[in-house]
Amino acid sequence: MQDAEPYSLVPYPGLAFPQTHPDRLALLATLHGLAPAPPDGARVLEAGCADGMNLVAMAAHSPGITAIGFDLLDPAPGRRAAAELGLDNVRLEQADLLDVRAWGEFDYVVAHGVYAWVPDDARDALMALFAHSLAPHGVAFVSYNALPGARLRTMLREMALLHAGSDVGPSARVDRARELYEFLAPWAENRPDAYGAVLASELRRLRRLPKPLLAHDDLGERYDPVWLYDVVQHAERHGLRYLADADPDELHAGRQPPGVAEQLDAVAEGDRVVWEQYADMLAGRPFRQTLLCRAGAPLDDAIDPVRLERLWLRATESAGIGEAETTGNGSSGPAAVAKLALARPRALAFDELHEQLGGPDRAALAAALWRAFRAGELELSASRDRHVTAAGERPEASPVARWQAARGPDLTNLRHEPVRLDDPLGRALVRLCDGTRDRTALVDALVGSVGTELLLTMEGEPVTDGERVRGQLAGGLEQNLAILARLAMLRA
Repeated sequence: MQDAEPYSLVPYPGLAFPQTHPDRLALLATLHGLAPAPPDGARVLEAGCADGMNLVAMAAHSPGITAIGFDLLDPAPGRRAAAELGLDNVRLEQADLLDVRAWGEFDYVVAHGVYAWVPDDARDALMALFAHSLAPHGVAFVSYNALPGARLRTMLREMALLHAGSDVGPSARVDRARELYEFLAPWAENRPDAYGAVLASELRRLRRLPKPLLAHDDLGERYDPVWLYDVVQHAERHGLRYLADADPDELHAGRQPPGVAEQLDAVAEGDRVVWEQYADMLAGRPFRQTLLCRAGAPLDDAIDPVRLERLWLRATESAGIGEAETTGNGSSGPAAVAKLALARPRALAFDELHEQLGGPDRAALAAALWRAFRAGELELSASRDRHVTAAGERPEASPVARWQAARGPDLTNLRHEPVRLDDPLGRALVRLCDGTRDRTALVDALVGSVGTELLLTMEGEPVTDGERVRGQLAGGLEQNLAILARLAMLRA
């Protein structure tokens, strides 16, 4: 049995991790030639689910998902949230990786922040779990502190542990570590030596981390960074293979300096893992999020642009709307990107875009869109938008966000991204957007919810007059609803 006590003393926060969502995992699997399960009807297992809120948000936003999570510490907060949200498609249990059991077959198996923080026998149990649980075209997600970059982080960790001493708990360890960071910071800035540069960079990161993340991610009982190559070899011993990195941006062109990609090609001799490992050496990469699949899955490292025909596409902010020169069949990249930029922030299915462009050659259009994605002009998704880009007559916020807004500033949007909303009035609006209220009813409810006394300030004076408050709320309502839509908080 592993030790759960540090997590009970300093609970790990319930966060949404978009990189673990079936949308992201299915996208990478599709691009690399697999036929993954549709995200909205997937079976998902999360090992080390903390309080379970990552899965609760997935299950609430996609009722067709079946989600199971387990953690060494009882994920009771997530169970309570699921019960209050009326969810019957998520199950959260207390369990140890070392207590071998058959959880069933899953399309996606997730272990975020586990592999580099547990003993060797638990690591092996995690790989065995992937091997026993993955469907034939399933995807496993595993994140870990990676070498060589994490070696620099180890230096600051060991300094902090030395300063904290060996007989303090996780909370006091963080407090002592922060004392050291404050002592070191003035002496690290603007130094010309390599040590000073490393120190300054790491201190900027560490001083921003919330206590729970610092306590467990950097100062926990175990911190054992690994090479990508070793993780892949470990996976291969369990009948698994490397699929991809979990960040689609890794597929962008030009992520290496000019000439480096060609040198990496020569070193790797066609081995993609070797290519990635040497790229990590060049970049000093400290953290990896690796996707694995079954060794026998029909994986194709050479991405065929025709696979974009199964996806949805959204223009990034860098994509221009300006007039585009089109070829005779309208399949050029500029024309397609211009259409998507006009639709931004809405994503269009490939077939919808194809129709809007007048039915050009599908393969040529897919190739042009792939070039645009590689250039950073497009985002890709394996599922349609769950959110609207403009508030409707009776706006409806995400049920998870409404539940979270009653409890604090940390919300989850319908793209499974964490959103911090510090404004109490904004959180009140989120709670009231339940799909039953039009604009007038929302203003009435806002006034009734937060009251009028000291609600707003005009010209430096508190406003207590109800009609003036109502007028101010009505005047700003549309802008605030537009902000919620932009944040992907309102349901389609």
